[in-house]
Amino acid sequence: MSVELSWLSATVALFLVYILGEVVTGNRQYALKDLLGPRDALAPAGPAYGRAKRATANMIEAMCLFVPLVLIVETAGRANEWTALGCAIFFFARLVFAPLYWFGVPVLRSLAYGVGAAGLVMIFLQVLPFSGVN
Repeated sequence: MSVELSWLSATVALFLVYILGEVVTGNRQYALKDLLGPRDALAPAGPAYGRAKRATANMIEAMCLFVPLVLIVETAGRANEWTALGCAIFFFARLVFAPLYWFGVPVLRSLAYGVGAAGLVMIFLQVLPFSGVN
Protein backbone atom coordinates (compact mmCIF):
# COMPACT_ATOMS: atom_id res chain seq x y z
CA MET A 1 0.00 0.00 0.00
CA SER A 2 1.29 3.46 -0.84
CA VAL A 3 2.11 6.10 1.75
CA GLU A 4 -0.90 8.18 0.69
CA LEU A 5 -3.30 5.24 0.98
CA SER A 6 -1.84 4.44 4.40
CA TRP A 7 -2.57 8.01 5.52
CA LEU A 8 -6.05 7.71 4.03
CA SER A 9 -6.64 4.53 6.04
CA ALA A 10 -5.40 6.21 9.21
CA THR A 11 -7.63 9.22 8.54
CA VAL A 12 -10.67 6.97 8.10
CA ALA A 13 -9.87 5.44 11.50
CA LEU A 14 -9.58 8.95 12.93
CA PHE A 15 -12.95 9.80 11.37
CA LEU A 16 -14.44 6.93 13.37
CA VAL A 17 -13.05 8.57 16.52
CA TYR A 18 -14.86 11.78 15.57
CA ILE A 19 -18.10 9.82 15.17
CA LEU A 20 -17.56 8.01 18.48
CA GLY A 21 -16.97 11.36 20.19
CA GLU A 22 -20.32 12.55 18.90
CA VAL A 23 -22.05 9.31 19.94
CA VAL A 24 -20.58 9.38 23.45
CA THR A 25 -21.55 13.00 24.09
CA GLY A 26 -25.01 12.39 22.61
CA ASN A 27 -25.53 9.39 24.87
CA ARG A 28 -24.54 11.50 27.87
CA GLN A 29 -27.05 14.21 26.98
CA TYR A 30 -30.12 12.22 25.92
CA ALA A 31 -31.95 9.23 27.35
CA LEU A 32 -31.55 5.96 25.46
CA LYS A 33 -35.27 5.88 24.61
CA ASP A 34 -34.90 9.26 22.89
CA LEU A 35 -31.92 8.08 20.85
CA LEU A 36 -33.63 4.87 19.74
CA GLY A 37 -36.50 6.78 18.13
CA PRO A 38 -36.59 9.00 15.04
CA ARG A 39 -35.12 11.96 17.00
CA ASP A 40 -37.74 14.35 15.65
CA ALA A 41 -38.38 16.03 19.02
CA LEU A 42 -34.96 16.05 20.67
CA ALA A 43 -34.12 18.96 22.92
CA PRO A 44 -31.49 21.32 21.48
CA ALA A 45 -27.96 20.02 21.73
CA GLY A 46 -26.00 21.11 24.78
CA PRO A 47 -22.57 22.71 24.38
CA ALA A 48 -20.50 19.49 24.45
CA TYR A 49 -22.80 17.57 22.12
CA GLY A 50 -23.13 20.57 19.82
CA ARG A 51 -19.36 20.89 19.53
CA ALA A 52 -18.99 17.15 18.87
CA LYS A 53 -21.66 17.31 16.15
CA ARG A 54 -20.01 20.33 14.52
CA ALA A 55 -16.58 18.70 14.68
CA THR A 56 -17.96 15.61 12.93
CA ALA A 57 -19.73 17.74 10.31
CA ASN A 58 -16.48 19.60 9.72
CA MET A 59 -14.61 16.30 9.32
CA ILE A 60 -17.20 15.12 6.79
CA GLU A 61 -16.53 18.27 4.76
CA ALA A 62 -12.78 17.76 5.01
CA MET A 63 -13.04 14.10 3.99
CA CYS A 64 -15.04 15.15 0.91
CA LEU A 65 -11.86 16.86 -0.26
CA PHE A 66 -9.18 14.57 1.18
CA VAL A 67 -10.52 11.23 -0.08
CA PRO A 68 -10.87 12.20 -3.76
CA LEU A 69 -7.55 14.04 -3.74
CA VAL A 70 -5.76 10.94 -2.46
CA LEU A 71 -7.58 8.72 -4.95
CA ILE A 72 -6.74 11.07 -7.84
CA VAL A 73 -3.08 11.13 -6.78
CA GLU A 74 -3.05 7.34 -6.67
CA THR A 75 -4.87 6.62 -9.91
CA ALA A 76 -3.10 9.34 -11.90
CA GLY A 77 0.34 8.28 -10.68
CA ARG A 78 1.05 11.73 -9.25
CA ALA A 79 2.12 10.64 -5.78
CA ASN A 80 5.38 12.13 -4.56
CA GLU A 81 7.03 13.43 -1.39
CA TRP A 82 4.73 16.48 -1.38
CA THR A 83 1.55 14.42 -1.51
CA ALA A 84 2.85 12.14 1.24
CA LEU A 85 3.75 15.15 3.38
CA GLY A 86 0.39 16.81 2.66
CA CYS A 87 -1.42 13.65 3.78
CA ALA A 88 0.62 13.47 6.99
CA ILE A 89 0.04 17.14 7.76
CA PHE A 90 -3.69 16.75 7.14
CA PHE A 91 -3.89 13.70 9.41
CA PHE A 92 -2.02 15.22 12.34
CA ALA A 93 -3.84 18.54 12.05
CA ARG A 94 -7.19 16.71 12.16
CA LEU A 95 -5.93 14.61 15.07
CA VAL A 96 -5.28 17.80 17.05
CA PHE A 97 -8.42 19.54 15.74
CA ALA A 98 -10.91 17.09 17.29
CA PRO A 99 -10.09 17.56 20.99
CA LEU A 100 -9.58 21.29 20.48
CA TYR A 101 -13.08 21.50 19.03
CA TRP A 102 -14.63 19.16 21.62
CA PHE A 103 -13.24 21.20 24.52
CA GLY A 104 -14.00 24.57 22.95
CA VAL A 105 -10.45 25.87 22.50
CA PRO A 106 -10.99 28.73 20.02
CA VAL A 107 -7.71 30.01 18.54
CA LEU A 108 -5.72 26.78 18.49
CA ARG A 109 -8.67 24.99 16.90
CA SER A 110 -8.67 27.48 14.03
CA LEU A 111 -4.91 27.11 13.68
CA ALA A 112 -5.23 23.31 13.46
CA TYR A 113 -7.95 23.76 10.84
CA GLY A 114 -5.67 26.01 8.79
CA VAL A 115 -2.76 23.58 9.00
CA GLY A 116 -5.03 20.76 7.80
CA ALA A 117 -6.24 22.94 4.93
CA ALA A 118 -2.61 23.61 4.00
CA GLY A 119 -2.06 19.84 3.80
CA LEU A 120 -4.99 19.58 1.39
CA VAL A 121 -3.56 22.39 -0.73
CA MET A 122 -0.19 20.60 -0.86
CA ILE A 123 -1.90 17.52 -2.28
CA PHE A 124 -4.08 19.52 -4.66
CA LEU A 125 -1.13 21.39 -6.14
CA GLN A 126 0.41 18.08 -7.18
CA VAL A 127 -2.78 17.11 -9.02
CA LEU A 128 -2.77 20.22 -11.19
CA PRO A 129 -1.40 19.77 -14.73
CA PHE A 130 1.29 22.44 -14.28
CA SER A 131 2.69 20.90 -11.10
CA GLY A 132 5.62 19.34 -12.96
CA VAL A 133 4.77 15.79 -11.86
CA ASN A 134 4.95 13.30 -14.73
